[in-house]
Amino acid sequence: MGKLYGVGVGPGDPDLLTLKAYKILNTADVIFCPEKEEGAGSFALDIIKPVLENEKAEIVSLVYPMHYHGQKLKSMWEQNAECIAEHLKGERTGAFITLGDPSVYSTFMYTLPYIEAAGVPVQVVPGITSFCAVADKARIPLMTWNEDLVVVPVRKNSSGELGKIFKEHDNIVLMKPSSDPEALIQAMKENHLENSFVLISRSGTEEEQIITDFEKLEQYQIPYLSTVIIKKQRE
Repeated sequence: MGKLYGVGVGPGDPDLLTLKAYKILNTADVIFCPEKEEGAGSFALDIIKPVLENEKAEIVSLVYPMHYHGQKLKSMWEQNAECIAEHLKGERTGAFITLGDPSVYSTFMYTLPYIEAAGVPVQVVPGITSFCAVADKARIPLMTWNEDLVVVPVRKNSSGELGKIFKEHDNIVLMKPSSDPEALIQAMKENHLENSFVLISRSGTEEEQIITDFEKLEQYQIPYLSTVIIKKQRE
């Protein structure tokens, strides 16, 4: 059996690939690319294309539907693991590419237990997270002195939950803000955070948008690939 690397490819800019990721991608026999449905394409693959010089690599798409039907998802993860194991027979090397870092809301980590159960040796390769890239671009320190940091998803009907988080923490990273923009905006208003945020969508790509104006945020159709950072003003 060959070996699989779970490779974080960063938030969108190919130049943010790590040197290790670059080396693996350009020597792998197979590159596995997640997509939300068959034929939808892979944003992770789009990221690496400009620096992919490995013409011999086989590109294999793996479907990861964007729903929360537990048993169906588990079946899909198991099927994808079996597909990976089949492609890596005969000491072949594979790279499973995933946005940002593999440890943060990654399709790869959902599949990892099934890949290991299939007998495939695995190594996980870190990537730059979207929120670190966002904070650096906006020149926002995520933590200074004794400040804390919390990373949370925006869930449906979560304005009350968000309000509690806003009150209890100094720095907040909000992932998946497109899940309920209305709840996010309501919670920000109630906690007077209209001037304490930055939103970046499709970071590192030609479609990148940076929003710091609250009125614009209220009118903005937040894309799926977006991150919000809230840094409360300290006295």
